[in-house]
Amino acid sequence: MRLACAVICVLAVACDSSGSSGLDGGGDDGGIDPDGSQSDPRTIKLTLNNRPMNGAMFSFFVAYQDGSSPWKAAPAPTGDTYSFEVSAPVYGVAYGCIGNVTGTATTQLRTVTSAHFAVAERTDLELDVPSRCSDRGGMNVTLSGTVTNRPFSGVLIVQYGTRTAFVSGTTGQFSLSTPMGTHDLIVTHAVPLGNGEFYVDEALVVRDVAVMGATTRTFDFNAAQNTVYYPVTINVPMLNARALATTTLYTANDTTVGLVRESYEWSTQSLATGQMRTSDVYDQAIAVTSPGSSATITNATNAPAAQTYTPPAPLGDVGSIIGSKTPYITVQTSWPSYASTIGYVWNANQQLSADQCNGNSACTIVWSAFLSPGVSGPMPGFVMPDLSPVMGWKSAYELVNGAPIVGGVTAQTSSAGAGDFPPAIPSSGTKRVFVRSDYSVTP
Repeated sequence: MRLACAVICVLAVACDSSGSSGLDGGGDDGGIDPDGSQSDPRTIKLTLNNRPMNGAMFSFFVAYQDGSSPWKAAPAPTGDTYSFEVSAPVYGVAYGCIGNVTGTATTQLRTVTSAHFAVAERTDLELDVPSRCSDRGGMNVTLSGTVTNRPFSGVLIVQYGTRTAFVSGTTGQFSLSTPMGTHDLIVTHAVPLGNGEFYVDEALVVRDVAVMGATTRTFDFNAAQNTVYYPVTINVPMLNARALATTTLYTANDTTVGLVRESYEWSTQSLATGQMRTSDVYDQAIAVTSPGSSATITNATNAPAAQTYTPPAPLGDVGSIIGSKTPYITVQTSWPSYASTIGYVWNANQQLSADQCNGNSACTIVWSAFLSPGVSGPMPGFVMPDLSPVMGWKSAYELVNGAPIVGGVTAQTSSAGAGDFPPAIPSSGTKRVFVRSDYSVTP
């Protein structure tokens, strides 16, 4: 499962101080005894795609919780799948990793991700470990080449699978490192609009390109075709609000391409009719952000069309306090129940200086959690879990005193139903709503 790039990291729960739900999970009890335990323990399977083979390199740990019992280290996996038994009607899973994000300056990202579900809802869960926390990129090969007959202005970008390369404006050359496989290769001509915004006006599409070793190709941009534009209508009060329209193309061969990102004169886009395949999915998104809250509606389709933004109901106020400072600082959050939600995402972020990180570079600590309706109940809330008993736990994951903690809660609805949470790349026909409210607190 690949999590969609526009998707949020979040979680929620009506929890006790251990970070677990205090609810009975709802729905089918699956053989639950009167004391709340299950008569027959159930096997839970957690698949962590791209997990590191040498976990020590990334301070990687995996843990689980049976109901409200203390968190435990997960047993050794089979491949990428961890299996364990639970007797309570609800359970939690968590993993942590520390990796570097390199940009204008190197920042260490320390992340703890958890997910909480009722056994009656799901016993198999799949999450993706980010590449910054994995050592499994060693089998990559080089795809390089030249794009001829280039436009005089704009930016040419080569997209192959999830890998991106910019084309040199002077030589036309490009090079990227990619796992072996077969993907669609798409060369786009992007027109920058500033502030990270752009639109693609031409695209060269080469389907089913096999790269099984070092490969060099030449592409003639004279074969590119104009993209197709459709209008986006957003009728919201614009005072202190920012509206953003984006379109992301996902091909069946696992290539991801951003086609447009605009905060004014909004549009959605597709490839030219002759370049399209019915297996392509265009995720058309409209996001409206105001101070302290945001709302996003998305429409996944293989036949893009004009879009109109209808504001969804807001989530409402989110309240957060410091729940405890032992064994480490934990945030306790509550928020209103959201109608028809298939899940909540909660997160907390703390940006720290090098001195506060006890290292040579700045760091960001990010806690996030996915929470299903079976554990959130009618009065949703979440308390950060106590993972200190887990083998492999490190104090580097802990939030620190004196620095602001900012975060939020996102509620998701989806026409695809409960199986669409946590959200991944959507199938054609899926309509989603994400509503978020923010909070801040300083320990």
